[in-house]
Amino acid sequence: MGPLYHLLEESDRIKAVNSALKLLKVNGVLYISFINMIAGMIYAMKCQPDIICDQSENEFYSTLLKNQSFAGKAFTQAYFAKQDEILPFMQQFSLEKLHFFGQESITSPCENNIMSQPQEIVDLWLDFCEKICEREDLLSWSEHLMYIGRKIPER
Repeated sequence: MGPLYHLLEESDRIKAVNSALKLLKVNGVLYISFINMIAGMIYAMKCQPDIICDQSENEFYSTLLKNQSFAGKAFTQAYFAKQDEILPFMQQFSLEKLHFFGQESITSPCENNIMSQPQEIVDLWLDFCEKICEREDLLSWSEHLMYIGRKIPER
C-alpha cells in the first residue's frame, strides 16, 4: 500500500506507482491511498472549527472553492486529490480497477459520535458503511480514498 498524498508533484506520484508496479507480479494487487480534497474541511468542522479564521489556511480554502486539487502545507506537506481526478490518473497504469472506495465511508464527519456509542451500534454503522463505501455519490464524505488494482500485462 502506498499513500500518494505525501508526494506533491504528479511526476513523483507517477514514479511511485511505476516503481511499485515494477516490483509487483502480474495479477498482484496494489493498494493506493489518497487524501480526498474535502478532507481538510471535514477535519476542520469536526475537530478545529476555528481554523477557518486562520489566514494561513486561505490558499487551501481558495483552491477548494475553485474545485481544484491542492498540494502544499497542511497538517504536513500533502497532496489533496479531487476525487474525480483519481480514476483518470490511475488509468494510465497497467492496472485493472478492483475497488475504489471511501476509507471512512460516511462515518468521517460523525466519527467521534459514532465511536462513542455502545459496540452494537458501532458495529451496525460500520457494517452499513462497508456496504456503501464504493458509492461514487458518497465518496466526498470520506477523508481518505483507496484505489485497489490488479496488475495486468503491459499494454
